[in-house]
Amino acid sequence: MADVQLENGFTRIANDIFEQMAKTKLSPIQYRILFVIWRYTYGFNRKEHEFSLSFIGTATEYDQRQLQRELIKLEQRKIIVQKVKRGKPRIISFNKNHDEWLESETIGSSTIGNSTKGTIGKVTKGTIGNSTKEERKNLKKNIKKDAYEMNINPFKEYEKNFGLLSSSVINKFNYWLDDSQFVNPEEIICEVITRAKTNEAKHPMQYIDKILLDHHKNNRLTLDAVKANHNEFDSKVKKKAAKSLDWKALKEGMEDE
Repeated sequence: MADVQLENGFTRIANDIFEQMAKTKLSPIQYRILFVIWRYTYGFNRKEHEFSLSFIGTATEYDQRQLQRELIKLEQRKIIVQKVKRGKPRIISFNKNHDEWLESETIGSSTIGNSTKGTIGKVTKGTIGNSTKEERKNLKKNIKKDAYEMNINPFKEYEKNFGLLSSSVINKFNYWLDDSQFVNPEEIICEVITRAKTNEAKHPMQYIDKILLDHHKNNRLTLDAVKANHNEFDSKVKKKAAKSLDWKALKEGMEDE
């Protein structure tokens, strides 16, 4: 039997918060996130605290990519406040002023849920073979499941290579993951992140977004198609570099004579 006693520790939360939470529509994962935030802020008599995604993931038993999305949604609804700066720990606090809470999260001026979804650039959605929209949706769902089981996570990959994610980076990744026509978006994004790191991109997200947009516009929607394009491009660059070196050697040889 669990030994639950107040003397073993308790968290002070105003009754008004519980009453408002009972009226607030949240997803199960969002409730779990809030429980963890309360436990490690109010539970220690502090207003904010450092939270890593791995810590919240362990506490809630949810995938870090899911947590990243739900934290953004809670922030957009003004239920929590996040302070995320590159090279510094993520700091989260709960907004107890429930008058500021929003009914739904927003991205820019649009609302997630019943709003019309926007696009990045002028991407025109096409079709994959002769498959129906529902078939593509199911295919994408199965591939996402495989990616999760293989621990393919663009958010973790970006943080590993370029530091903490900003809300802008997260929103762009969420677009490519959820609203693009890529068949295996997780793997494609990770492939492009690796490319950005290899090429030492000065502005990683701009570089990544530009390449993803190019693949999408040119109907390279699978990982194989993306890799084939990268290999073809790299081969052309190597041939060009080799010709340049041959010409340089020839020129130097002529000067020596």
